[in-house]
Amino acid sequence: MSNTHIPERTCIICRAKNEKSKLFRLAKVKETFYEFDKEQKKQSRAVYICKSLNCLGKLAKHNKVKLDSQDLMSMLNIINKANKNYLNILNSMKNSGELVFGINLLFENIEHVHFIVMAQDISKKNEEKVLRRISELKIPYVVVGTMQELGKVFNKEEITVIGIKDKKMARGLIEE
Repeated sequence: MSNTHIPERTCIICRAKNEKSKLFRLAKVKETFYEFDKEQKKQSRAVYICKSLNCLGKLAKHNKVKLDSQDLMSMLNIINKANKNYLNILNSMKNSGELVFGINLLFENIEHVHFIVMAQDISKKNEEKVLRRISELKIPYVVVGTMQELGKVFNKEEITVIGIKDKKMARGLIEE
């Protein structure tokens, strides 16, 4: 059992704690002006923000953290690429029979699920339910896209969660 320390930071927008590598780093340049630190190596004080459209949208309107529009666009492109990759992979897997979608089907098949894709705009109650259950079973997950975007994968109106039952497919998505 390794005791490696993984640095954890808090998003300044939603106050969610996460690993440094899963957050955008904004390095302080002047008193209220920040710039996007893609490599996370600039030698200055910094703040962190989630890699989600929700937090990025609120950051654009934030009074205390001023950011260049070019930096906002580069962060947006990174988010969109990540979302597109997962959605394209899920779209190609939809007929495999290895995906379960919706909270009820997910909980029925939870012991067979190896990876979970959750919508960004899932309700707090459902999010807590899913997170509690998957943390008990140590199932990895990712938050990608909106409920409508996940719904398009299965030609449904809205889908909150998608579970991947195949180990190899799940491993590929985890490494994505």
